[in-house]
Amino acid sequence: MSVEREQRKQIFRVLEYIEEHVADSLPLEKLANISTYSPFHFQRIFKSIVGETPAAYVKRFRLENAAHRLIYESYIPITQIALMCGFSSLSYFTYSFHSYFKTSPKNWREGAYLQQFPREYENSKKSKQVRNPSKEKEDKASYNEFKWLDLSKIRIETFPNSITVKGHHFGTYTSGVSEAWEEVHKWCESRNLIDSHTVFLGVPRNNPYITPPDKCRYDCHLSISGSIANSNLCEDISDFVGGKHVIYEFDEPVDYSERNLIIECYSELYSYWLPRSGFKYLSNPVEIVQVQQNKDTLKRESKIKAIALAIEPK
Repeated sequence: MSVEREQRKQIFRVLEYIEEHVADSLPLEKLANISTYSPFHFQRIFKSIVGETPAAYVKRFRLENAAHRLIYESYIPITQIALMCGFSSLSYFTYSFHSYFKTSPKNWREGAYLQQFPREYENSKKSKQVRNPSKEKEDKASYNEFKWLDLSKIRIETFPNSITVKGHHFGTYTSGVSEAWEEVHKWCESRNLIDSHTVFLGVPRNNPYITPPDKCRYDCHLSISGSIANSNLCEDISDFVGGKHVIYEFDEPVDYSERNLIIECYSELYSYWLPRSGFKYLSNPVEIVQVQQNKDTLKRESKIKAIALAIEPK
């Protein structure tokens, strides 16, 4: 493994640790220890890969995580969200949140977040997009149906735990993700790790309406058999945690360039389906991906077949 690849692997281990332990104390020394580097070298390598210092990343991640929860977990008190996201007090959380988002957590939850989103809505409380302003007066009835999703196609399934080879993408979700899939696909294909049972699972780590596009992260998971993983053939294996998921499958696979459409579908799952379902979401959404080789160019084309949310009863 090259030095650069090893460094990226260690830094991504740290990023995942931060995400899984966001409520804990995360001093530089602890993060450096996870990376196996000294604090001095860890901070230098982290900034060269992520583009900001570990302390700046941790604070931004906590604020963006809180902003997402304020919108989609309205049943959780603001003080509790602050503690869940690693802030020691409500006053410090409020000050930090206002400094970053230019509004208070309370105002954000009540609809100020819509100013952050590049689209228009008819009702800020329901986040319903105005698709035809001329019909605005006709649509005074309360929201009672999905505008982007077909309710009859929503299903709940249990994903198995699996061992995967994982690739990473940093940056906007509308471009570059397919190249990340192509890299991990080529690596696995050249080692005969792909068969008819292989599953491709994409995990967007951020809400792209909250996190700046160049700071977004995306994981590409390609499932492999346990016997292959145990052979030490793979240099970057990971455990994908399965469990109960709500799934929506598209009629036709959707290109990554159509991320706005995908976000609208996620918004409906979060904003309308979840509150009425008796479930709560657990972590980042999951995308079931189709990766096919273009025989004319030998390039791999990646599209999203379905989106899913890990859920459990409230």
